[in-house]
Amino acid sequence: MKTCRRSLLSLALAVLLPACVRGQQTAPLPIGDLLDMREFGVFTPVQFSPDGQWVAYTARDNRKSSRYEISEYARNGVPSYANGTDIWIVNTVTHVARNLTGGEGANWCPAWSPDGRYLAFLSDRDNSKQAKVWVWKATTKVLRKLSDVPVRASKIEWMPNSEEVLTTILPENLTAEGFAKRVLSSGSSTREHQEDRLVEGSTVTIYKSIVQQGDDKEVNSDPWSLEGYLGDLALVDVATSSVRRLVRDIRVSKFVVSPSGADVAYSSPSRFEKPGSQQILWDLCVVSISSHQVRVLASNVRFDYDGASFTWSPDSSRLAYLTGGPLETKIGTSDCYLVDLKAGIARNVTMFAQQGLLYKQRSPLWDADGQFIYVIRDGSIWKTNVRQGKAHELVTIARHRVVELVAQGKNQLWSPDGGRSTVVLTLDSETKESGFYRVELENGEAEKLLENRQCYTCVNTDEHTSSSPNDKRIVYFSQDAQHHDDLWHADSGFRNPVRLTRLNPQFDEYKMGAVRLIDWLSDDGERLHGALLLPVGYQEGKRYPLIVWVYGGSSLSNLLDEFGLAGSGPFNMQLLATRGYAVLLPDSPGHVGTPMFDISKTVLPGVNKAIEIGIADADRLGVMGHSNGGYSTLALIVQTKRFKAAIEINGMGDLVGDYGEMDEAGIAFATSNLEHGQDALGGTPWETRERYIENSPIFFLDRIETPLLIVHGGDDTTVPPFLGDEIFVALRRLGKEVEYAKYKGEGHSPIYWSYANQVDLCSRIIAWFDHYLKMPAH
Repeated sequence: MKTCRRSLLSLALAVLLPACVRGQQTAPLPIGDLLDMREFGVFTPVQFSPDGQWVAYTARDNRKSSRYEISEYARNGVPSYANGTDIWIVNTVTHVARNLTGGEGANWCPAWSPDGRYLAFLSDRDNSKQAKVWVWKATTKVLRKLSDVPVRASKIEWMPNSEEVLTTILPENLTAEGFAKRVLSSGSSTREHQEDRLVEGSTVTIYKSIVQQGDDKEVNSDPWSLEGYLGDLALVDVATSSVRRLVRDIRVSKFVVSPSGADVAYSSPSRFEKPGSQQILWDLCVVSISSHQVRVLASNVRFDYDGASFTWSPDSSRLAYLTGGPLETKIGTSDCYLVDLKAGIARNVTMFAQQGLLYKQRSPLWDADGQFIYVIRDGSIWKTNVRQGKAHELVTIARHRVVELVAQGKNQLWSPDGGRSTVVLTLDSETKESGFYRVELENGEAEKLLENRQCYTCVNTDEHTSSSPNDKRIVYFSQDAQHHDDLWHADSGFRNPVRLTRLNPQFDEYKMGAVRLIDWLSDDGERLHGALLLPVGYQEGKRYPLIVWVYGGSSLSNLLDEFGLAGSGPFNMQLLATRGYAVLLPDSPGHVGTPMFDISKTVLPGVNKAIEIGIADADRLGVMGHSNGGYSTLALIVQTKRFKAAIEINGMGDLVGDYGEMDEAGIAFATSNLEHGQDALGGTPWETRERYIENSPIFFLDRIETPLLIVHGGDDTTVPPFLGDEIFVALRRLGKEVEYAKYKGEGHSPIYWSYANQVDLCSRIIAWFDHYLKMPAH
């Protein structure tokens, strides 16, 4: 074992050294160049300035990565994805980009004022360790803090008069620490009281279940706390910096100002519908700007996780909302409802009769006259007449799924030709290509505009485009397996698109691995696909070591055109492709009650296909995965001896233990995940005991013959590190070849780990696979 460790250390040091000759086509991509990168800020859309001359966006410096920590957000208002971010603008004519915030603090959520004079954003750049509202004035190029009131928000919005900014701020009756205590100590099954401490000076924390007595006994076991949405909805005046609180001490997710500027609609999470479910019930509310009067227009609505699928009519008299979420998806129903502000009665205006496959819900969008509403269902566009209250299918594009409608502003469908047509984003179900299509709004005729083996929806944000307010132009994200994401600019016909940004010029020096789509039949006869990343310098007929990146329950082939396929940072698979490895990302659909067996029945035939077509070497197979992919990795290596090396990252092998995990606030996420979520077993351990055992790799570890590297963040609150500990302890007791890298102070996702730990992890991944798989090919 000592000799093995010395060998791995030597290899790790070697891969840290820079390439001897930069710019060689087949040179390994240095870890430093991979991690010294900038990425577009997640959950933050791009936005045209009102005159169409500038585009504002957010970019994150990976060197300033910070692990996800809900307690940090509770205390300072800075979400994890905002750490290391800056606000940039790029000119649509000259393509000159400018960093407005200069790397000082966290800066996110840029929003242009309607008159174009200001760009507002959120930031903690004043060293107060509190997020606040800032503005950049376009004429003077000066940054200014609007107010010292701490913000607790993920977005800001301007009032139509450009005089005030709307956001959510720290509740007036709470200090930052008091807010954090309320958010972090709340939970339906948790109570902590000073009087529960029987001895002065004791550090005990008391957790108590809430038991409702009687025939209608109610069980409370929420998978996460809804108090993170807590805040005061408020307006901040640009001229005077005065703050006007519209609604106090409420939970607020999405909020949208009406086109008239008279009201604000917002969604408020009320509760989880039932134990063992992640379905949230929401209230849809509206508050008057003048009187501050609040009305609940719809109660206990099933929305998706973010509660964002609602929009205003052009005349500000009605709201349209689309139901969704895990329970809606399960039963295949999702309808659009219309509620009049005066009447306050919700009316179903789609009346979908059939059940079908639902995806993440997109907000319904209105036409300019407020006569029609457009929604996506089953990958098709549906159009509903507001008066008639009945939807009809406008268009289904053969072999394509519509994934997003291009919007004009927040509520309206973009129509660059005055209402005759619109533009939509699509995904080809066969080739896995993203595309832009024009759709005629009267007859549903569709025309391909752009489909070029690129991904236009791979940035983690809900809005992947921005349309110019005054003309027929659009800006969008674009990347492919070999090229990192950048912003592109085009007219409505997508003629001669132009790249606006160059976020990571260092990648231009290296040749990246190309991709190929392969397909196979699962053991159950289902046709599946896989994204196969070829090694740089690939030669037809030569066999290569193959790494399989797994994630049970997902269609990973949809990532075919994402740069590096599996993710950013340590998960960018070009790290391996530029070092002579082929990488397979297979589809692996799951079924209730059999997640472990579904992995082998779907993934192993895909591995066979990669061998059959002459690319993979059957004697040099590796497997790895993160989170549920870590579980998938363990599930595979207890069922087959084919893999010569494996890495599981922040995963779990004990579903009974996972079911019983609990964070400091008393929240138990995995109960919902295992009962009816990602690894659904269809019930509790008392109802489906055998399923929990049969699908837990820990009960089959004696079958493992594959050397395993376990990686876990020491402060992971999503998959607690004890779940990594027990796999290591068990394999060590069994005398199996295992190594455990636990990173102190790190959370669930290595993408947000410290730079030093990301470098270390990349080095260990390369060293582990090189040690076991870099033998002569047969």
